[in-house]
Amino acid sequence: MTFLSIRAVRDYRQLSDNECMGALGVGDEKGLNEIVRRYQRPLMGYLTRIVNDVERARDLTQETFIRIFRYREAYRTTARFATWLYHIARNVARDELRARRRRIIVAAGNESAEQETVAEPDVLRRLADREVVVRALEQLSARDRALIMLRDVDGLSYDEVAEKVGLPVGTVKSGLSRARRRFRECFGEVA
Repeated sequence: MTFLSIRAVRDYRQLSDNECMGALGVGDEKGLNEIVRRYQRPLMGYLTRIVNDVERARDLTQETFIRIFRYREAYRTTARFATWLYHIARNVARDELRARRRRIIVAAGNESAEQETVAEPDVLRRLADREVVVRALEQLSARDRALIMLRDVDGLSYDEVAEKVGLPVGTVKSGLSRARRRFRECFGEVA
């Protein structure tokens, strides 16, 4: 007679980001799967706005998650996970912009180098502006950040946002109004 051992099944959707990273740190790749599920869409949107290329942003999103896996042991729960994630994504995007700049210079010669030198400050300014927005978003509560991201970044309707967060539409509208006001205040502080 044999007995089957039954392990408790974890619902990773109920775990915090830190708990998912903790699971990944001990070899449970389902923690990474949950992180990807949570952040793939907003991260891809963030990277698309930086590199202005949807297909390349898709690759960079994957590269970001690969780096998360590679550096999982370096993650410390004293920092917010989203801050660490977007820091890695920003570095991946910077690497892409530098490589793109080198490819353009090599392909077109000195004439392109002069044009690229003029365009570079604009790219760096846009990247810096995005970093200020991310820092302001990080200062919001998780609920406020979710409302703004779902409605203003992902473009969902109020009904879709209400369904995603499990709140009535009226609560979403009033909560979003307060979240936007808080965001403006935070943006003013970090800008």
